[in-house]
Amino acid sequence: MQRREALKKATLFIAGIAISPELIAKALADPSPTLARQPADRLALLAEMADTILPDTDTPGAKAAKVHEFIAVVVEDCLSPERRDAFWNGLQFTEQQCIATQGKSFVDCSREQRNAFFRQLQAEAKSAPNDAGEPFWYQLKGITLHGYFTSEIGATQALNYDPIPGGWIPDMIIDDNTKAWTPVF
Repeated sequence: MQRREALKKATLFIAGIAISPELIAKALADPSPTLARQPADRLALLAEMADTILPDTDTPGAKAAKVHEFIAVVVEDCLSPERRDAFWNGLQFTEQQCIATQGKSFVDCSREQRNAFFRQLQAEAKSAPNDAGEPFWYQLKGITLHGYFTSEIGATQALNYDPIPGGWIPDMIIDDNTKAWTPVF
């Protein structure tokens, strides 16, 4: 390898290191294009489903943390086309199943009807054969929990956020009011 060629490669490598994080951060920082492509009724359905899984209590729920937007962005931008299509088909099938069992859309159901429907979905998911793939219920619940507890609201209000954890306290008293710790947000 010639010295000139080595210098060009080194320059490109260093420039790539310097520029790439900025481009990656810029691409990840603006979910607007992905959200703009989503139908409003799909986002509303995701918002109500996520908020049923994690409703408002003494801390804000999933809707306040905008978990539905997180779900839409992750499914669209991070999953393979096959898994993305399977997720959206699962969402549509779940909505149709709700209409068939409850007589109306999930969005129009009362809190009690939503909870009953989700208990039914969970029972079906538990009894599903293992070779059928992960049931939609587990996918929705998992991504909702991940989105909530990595959001600012979830990390700082539902969990005890500590960006730089301190020393280990071996005799720390833990009671019912002690929150879980997280360095993630």
